[in-house]
Amino acid sequence: MSEPITRNARTGAFALLFFAPVHCAVGLAGATLAPMGIASWLGVSFGILCLCDELGPARPLNRAGLVFFGAAFCARLLMGISTDPTLEVRSELLFAFTVMGALLFWSVALMHRSHAPRAVGLFGTAIAVSALALILAAHLLVGGAALWGFGLLFAALASPALDTSPAMAATNGIVALWSMVLAALLLRHSLRPAT
Repeated sequence: MSEPITRNARTGAFALLFFAPVHCAVGLAGATLAPMGIASWLGVSFGILCLCDELGPARPLNRAGLVFFGAAFCARLLMGISTDPTLEVRSELLFAFTVMGALLFWSVALMHRSHAPRAVGLFGTAIAVSALALILAAHLLVGGAALWGFGLLFAALASPALDTSPAMAATNGIVALWSMVLAALLLRHSLRPAT
């Protein structure tokens, strides 16, 4: 018999369903909507904290995801308030790496569940590993890394005037897509660990 969906799961799911797409859309608008970007990121963070509570905060993979998310949270705030172009580019690179790392840890944690959570975990793992591989390839100056724009992040370290919006759009799009799939999962399945 399955456990009922908790209020925490429903609240987190609605936060992710609303704020993740808003964060992605606001990210496309650039610096003009930076305050709204920070506000929507706080909403995504709330949804993620609800997810962590549902997954079981005592589990090592969930804790690792939360540590990476903490770094992504700090990087995202720096992106929103920084006036130094070099610091902003470094923050974008840190954000892309750490948010994909968090997504990877939580997806692997979901793969230890059964049925739909396992499928969502496989989906998230595939996306996160692909993005992290492209970030690594961009770091190693491999040509295929330009696919999602991650090569621009490393090029912008030397020349901060470069437009890094394709990489940020890809990163925010992945986060939004994963968040919406996860929100649907939170609304339909109990993710609480068996006791």
